[in-house]
Amino acid sequence: MTRNLTRNLTRNLTRNLTQQLNVTRHGRGAIPVVMLHGFGCDQTVWSRLLPRLEADYQLILLDLPGFGAADPAAFDPDRHGTPAGHAEDVAALCEELQLEGAMLVGHSIGGTIGMMASLLRPGTFDKLGLICSSARYLDEPPHYRGGYSEAELEGLMQLMEQNYLDWAGALSTIALGDAGTPSHRHDLQQRLLAVPPEVLRPLARSIFFGDTRHLLPGVSVPSVVVQTAHDAIVPMEAAEYLADHLPQGELVVMQSAGHYPQLTDPETLAWVLRGCLTLHDH
Repeated sequence: MTRNLTRNLTRNLTRNLTQQLNVTRHGRGAIPVVMLHGFGCDQTVWSRLLPRLEADYQLILLDLPGFGAADPAAFDPDRHGTPAGHAEDVAALCEELQLEGAMLVGHSIGGTIGMMASLLRPGTFDKLGLICSSARYLDEPPHYRGGYSEAELEGLMQLMEQNYLDWAGALSTIALGDAGTPSHRHDLQQRLLAVPPEVLRPLARSIFFGDTRHLLPGVSVPSVVVQTAHDAIVPMEAAEYLADHLPQGELVVMQSAGHYPQLTDPETLAWVLRGCLTLHDH
């Protein structure tokens, strides 16, 4: 797979991804930090976190193809139906921006995409921050708990096919858990509904039934897995597996609830990121 992705990365270098992916920069710090949003969101999901990091970091935000204000022409239904296709674009964007020794902060599947991009373009990142990320959502008893049985995932996909509005509402409630106020749930539901179903459905299936565990041993970048204490989407066992199987992995548990701490507890998340991801060895 790496060889194919590298070939695609070379092809993508002819594109102006800075414009196509709606890249924006925030902050006054010297350390560049690429921030990747997760499934069903866009770069505005970081808005409550930005003021708490801008003084010390150069924050580079983008919208993955199919999401937010990314150029619709950048979206390829075949490539962007998988995290691997998005990783190609992130790696190509980092080449376009000539990033070296940067930091990566990715939420949920954004963390997985960033990890894959680090394999495609070694040297881009000095450290990875993976917020509520998972290498595998499907249970494989008795040795692996991803959080879902095959029947549960098929039920979620069926609801997504039959009633997109109800699916978005249900996922918002589950994902936010006890941390979700009515305002938070409405916000997340509207974010999900803003993405066309034809963009989300194939990607959802690829994410929930996918498996990136085989990639973990090749990740040479120090990685911090930031996990909330109560996350209905990613169980603690999956977070522990991710940290344990990354060669330089570390698990940091936030005493918070929900899958979206950047929405519900940005102050604590900013504190954790500052403590875990500051590049003292730069």
